Amino acid sequence: MGSEVAVVIKVLPDEPGVDLDKIAEDIKKALPPEYKLMRYEKEPIAFGLEALKLLIFMPEDFEGGTSQLENIIKKVNRVSEVEILMVTRMTL
Repeated sequence: MGSEVAVVIKVLPDEPGVDLDKIAEDIKKALPPEYKLMRYEKEPIAFGLEALKLLIFMPEDFEGGTSQLENIIKKVNRVSEVEILMVTRMTL
């Protein structure tokens, strides 16, 4: 089995009060099978706005790095912004 990369991503919804659990579920459904949404949490930002912080494992040798992952998440309904917070290599 090859190495994986752990990616921590902040996702901002398009408006306050959006169901972040639904967005996380939609992101999980949109990911290709070789990507794994390991967990997520909600993070308060300001004025009732919350962000999602996602931990996603993906293959290390994926061409284009995290850009494909960012593009997949940006296409999910109610997603406004996507920011990569951290990328680290995982070896087994």
